[in-house]
This record gives sequence, C-alpha cells and structure tokens, in this order.
Amino acid sequence: MADSNRRPSDEQVRIDYRKQIFMQKQLSKADAGLALNKPTIRDQIPGDEDGLMPKVELDKQESIKLLIPLWPDRPDAGLPPVFFNTLTLEWRNPADVKPEYKVFHTEQVPGPDTLPDANFPLTRELPFSDYHTIEGKIEVRYRVSGWNAPVETESDHSPITLDRIGPIRPGVPEKIIVNEPLITTAILEAVGGIACLIPDFDEEKKGFVTLAVALLDKPPTGELDPDELAYLGPLPLTRAILIPKALVYGMGSMLMYIVYFLFDKAGNRSDMPFPTEVQVALGDLPLDLKPAEVPLAADDLIDRADAAFPTTVRIRQFTNPLDADGILITWGENNLPRTPVSAHKPFPLDITVPWEHLKAEYDFAAGGTQEINVDYAVLRGDYPIASPGAIQVKVNLEITGPENPNPDPENPKLGLVRFNSFSNSDKQLTPADIGEAATGYITLTAEILASVLADDVLTLFWNGKAVTSTPYKIKGDETVDQEIPLVIPWADIEETPVMDQLPLRYSLTRPGLFNPQTSLPTFIDVEVETVDLPEPEFPDKDADPYPINCNALIEKDGKWGVRVHIPASAHLKEGVEVTATWQTYGKDKVTELPNTSTSDLLTVSKQEEQDGVDWFIPYERFLKPTYDTGDQYGWGKVIYQIKVRGTPVNSDLVEVMIAVFEHGDHCVIPRP
Repeated sequence: MADSNRRPSDEQVRIDYRKQIFMQKQLSKADAGLALNKPTIRDQIPGDEDGLMPKVELDKQESIKLLIPLWPDRPDAGLPPVFFNTLTLEWRNPADVKPEYKVFHTEQVPGPDTLPDANFPLTRELPFSDYHTIEGKIEVRYRVSGWNAPVETESDHSPITLDRIGPIRPGVPEKIIVNEPLITTAILEAVGGIACLIPDFDEEKKGFVTLAVALLDKPPTGELDPDELAYLGPLPLTRAILIPKALVYGMGSMLMYIVYFLFDKAGNRSDMPFPTEVQVALGDLPLDLKPAEVPLAADDLIDRADAAFPTTVRIRQFTNPLDADGILITWGENNLPRTPVSAHKPFPLDITVPWEHLKAEYDFAAGGTQEINVDYAVLRGDYPIASPGAIQVKVNLEITGPENPNPDPENPKLGLVRFNSFSNSDKQLTPADIGEAATGYITLTAEILASVLADDVLTLFWNGKAVTSTPYKIKGDETVDQEIPLVIPWADIEETPVMDQLPLRYSLTRPGLFNPQTSLPTFIDVEVETVDLPEPEFPDKDADPYPINCNALIEKDGKWGVRVHIPASAHLKEGVEVTATWQTYGKDKVTELPNTSTSDLLTVSKQEEQDGVDWFIPYERFLKPTYDTGDQYGWGKVIYQIKVRGTPVNSDLVEVMIAVFEHGDHCVIPRP
C-alpha cells in the first residue's frame, strides 16, 4: 500500500527534473549564439545610441514602428499549425519608481509554411497612447516562447528617447552678442561683416545643435523666413558667427535686428531670444553740423501769427549729406516725424513745425512767454549725428477770448459784426450813404463774456484798417448778448469808395498779449463814389483868354486841325472805350453849323492810360466854317463819356471860342 501510494509522487519528481534539464539545454543554446537580437526602432535618428526620435516623427502623434528580427528555432516546415512561437512585446520607463516592463502586444507567430523567413523583420507598433505623456528615455524588448516547450527567451532592450523640448527651454536664450556699438563701412571692410557670438548654454547633445541666425530690418514677430537667414548650419565650437558684409550692404543704413534659434539633434527649436539691435551707418558720415535756426524768431518771439505762417526750423549745409539721410527736429520735449533731406532741398533746409506740435509743447495754463528748446539730429539710417547743441526760442501762444483751435488770428467763436448803414442796409453802402457814417455792432455772447477781463479791447476794422473811432474797453458789467455799437466814420469809408465784398470785422485784444483775435469777416458791397471826370483840354491853343486861332493848328496825317486832350484819370484804363463828341456853333452858341457834328469811339491804349487820349478835330470841316458865316468867330463844344461799372458817366461840356482867320481871310494852309 505504502509503495503503491508513493508512485505518483515519484513520477512527478522525474517530470520536473526532465523540465530542468530542458531549460538548461535552452540556456546553453542562447550562450552558444542563439540569443535574440534586440528590436530596431524604425524612424529613430540613425546612429544615435539613445534611440533619439526626430521631432517630426513625434509631432505626427502616431505609434512608434518597431522592427522585430528573425529569431532561431522557428517551427520546422511541415509541422502542423498547432506548433507556433508566441511573440510578446513590452516596454518600460526606467524613470518610474518601479520600472517594470509592461506588455503592449502578444501574438502567435506561425511557422515558415505560413510566414516565411523572408517576411522578417516584422513591423510592430508601440501605441501612441502608451508613450504620449513621457519625456525622456524608455526601453522596449520582446520575448519569444518556443514551439516545442513553454519556455521564453528575452531580447536585449532597445532605448527610445522621446525629446520634445528645445534647447534651454523652458528658459529663453540670451541675446546674441555684438561687440561693435556701430557698424560702419570701415568695420565691414575690416572684419568682413558683423561679428557675433552665441552665448554659452547647456545641452546634452551640444555637438549636434543646429544654429539659425537672421538679420532683419524690423523686430521679428514669428517664425523666420528662410530668405531672412544669414546663417544656417552646425553651431561652431567657438559659437562665433560672421554675418556677411554683402547682406549688410544690401539692406543699407538702418537699425537692424539680429536673432537666432537653436535646434537640438531631434529638431526641437529653442525659444527666440530678444533681438539684438545693431546700428548700421554706411558711407562717409555727416560732419560740420551747425546749430538749428528759427527764421521767424528773428524778432525774439514766435507767436500765433508765426505759427500760421508757418514756423520752420532751418538746417544749414553740412558735410556728406545724402538724400536719404533723415532730419529729426526736436521742438520742446518731443520730436517731429523724421523727414528725408531730399524732401527739403536745396540747402538751407526749412522744415515746418506743425501747429499741433507747437500747441502741445506750450503750457497754456501758465501762459505768457515761454522758452522752448529747439534742436535736430541727422540720421544716417537710424544712427543719429547730433547738432552742436540746442537753441532756445521764446514762444507766446496766449490769447484772450474763447479758445481758438487754430493758429490763425480768426476765431470763429467771436461771431460776426452786424452792419448798419445810414440808409439802414445791413449789407451795402450806396450813393445815398455818401458823407454819412455807418455802425458795426459786436454781440457779447456768454462764451465771450466768460473769457474776457475788464480793459480787454474791442476794435472795429474796415477793409483791414482799424476805424478811427474810439475802440471799446470791456467794463466788466456787460450782459449776455449785449450789442456794442462802434462807429465807422465817413472819413474811413471814403478811402475805399467802391468795392465788392469789403471785409468788416473786429479784434479782441488784451494789453500785454501778443496774439490779437479777430472775428470772421462780414462782407459789405460799397459804392459811394462820385465820379468826376476831368474836363477835355486844348493843348495847342494859346492860354486864355485867347481862342483857337490859326497858330493853334497842327498837322496830322496830311490834315490840319487841333487836338482835344482827354486827361488821364482813375477811370481811363487800358481797354476802356471813350465816346468823344464835338459840335461847332455860330457866335450865338446856339446855332449849329451844318455838317460840323462828330462822335468817335476811342479805345484806350496802355500808353494812353498813363498820358491821356488825344482826339484830332480837322480844320476844314469843323473850324473853318466859323469864318464863312459872315462873322469872325464861332464856338466849339466837346464832351466825352466813359462807362464806370456799367453806368455811362459824362465829363463836363467844355466850350471853346474859335477865331481861325488872318489877314482878312482864312488861315493859310499849310501853315508856314
């Protein structure tokens, strides 16, 4: 019984022993060169001992492809399909607290009849979900169990490095170093370009870092365009870079910006450092700058009238100017916008200071006369060459009355003058107003009263001249919308007797202030002129009381006669038409002699505008008949007419005695 009961136990001991022998044999096979080759990481950077994955592959967020090599002792051909190897893939993170392998794939691999050896290596995948949160190194391996016994053989592990962080991150690289504060033509030619130095930094695979350097004309705002790169290549061991001079010359004089990026072996980019500003000023730099000038300050003050003119800053000729050089004017505490030399040539350069800038630099709360600093610099690119020093200019923009947003003396808030003529018209003066004064009324609005002081002065202006009547001084007790009457004397009116749209306005001033304010104009049509044309004259006649006689006759174009002279006057202008009329009478001054009337239309020439017009009266027709009446003399009457502003105006009618005889007979013609 006893022997019978022990039999199963003895058999199990023998079975276990046989298994141990088999395992020892399997291990001896591995020691003999039958060990499994480690898996290959398909997309890793070639030759990297840490299995570094390129950034572009990690960015795909896909599974990592593993290549499983052919292993030994696959089932022989011809064996039934029930004989197969079991392939198990697993990975681990050595940084874990318990870095244990985790299985991510298991499959039964059939023998050569179904899966020939030529199909190896097998491509299998480490799922993205398994590694997507890991930064650093992981390990993968595989295990193969034999087809003839449940014994597994492990491969060596293959490392995979997952690097998604660029150099220095999360820090920011230091700015690139440029030792020269100003890059000139001399430096470019001596050095060959702009010498730069990349600040030192820590990086695990520093020897594989790629460097990209860009030279820009403005601060970068994002990714760099490849065309902007001055250098792209391995980081030199010295970290020294030379930006070629040809690139600098191509950009010209300006403030340039140099930035760089570092790319690690995986292709991860560093953050962008702050750009390094580099002043570049090429060519011969401006020299011999003179102090600025302000021409309108020659009277020691810039007032609002100067601002409206406008005010300018003058820059005298300096050495080595270029049309593209900038002029930067400083007026007060702030600069005007930069403008090129070419916009103001020829020298001296006169550069306008806008009213808005003048106004912004003046302290209206303080008022009065204030000293303002005026200076300039010449910019080669963005590099400033300073003037010898600022000058001081006195400025006074203070006014009385409502605020005026413009520099012009005209202030729309003062309102218009209300006009009233002697004949009660609000817009014109006519002959009915001759010899009479008119009146202008100034309305004191609430806005005006709120901004004036006692003794501020209201002065009326007629056609740009102050009227001769007494200005009005503010008393301080005026009421809102009160009208202040100011007389326009006739003596002021008659200085401009005829004018369309004559301006009438008033000024508001304060003793001691430099900037009078004037209202907008009220326009008046003026026609109060009495036209008095000069009388016709007889320049060839003897002085009174002598009549026209034979000695007064002159010859013209083969005829003899006398001249009627129409004197020059304010109305005898070039192009004006004059109608001259003559009539001969008997000695009674009433009886018209036959065929002795004439009327001619004369057009005034430029010379006649100065000298007057001469009109010829022939002797035979108009003078001789006075002696054929049986009497010794007769009379001639002459008058002329001119249109003045469309209205015909006559001269006075002039009578002249005619006594053209000698030796008891008619005048001898031709005259001796």
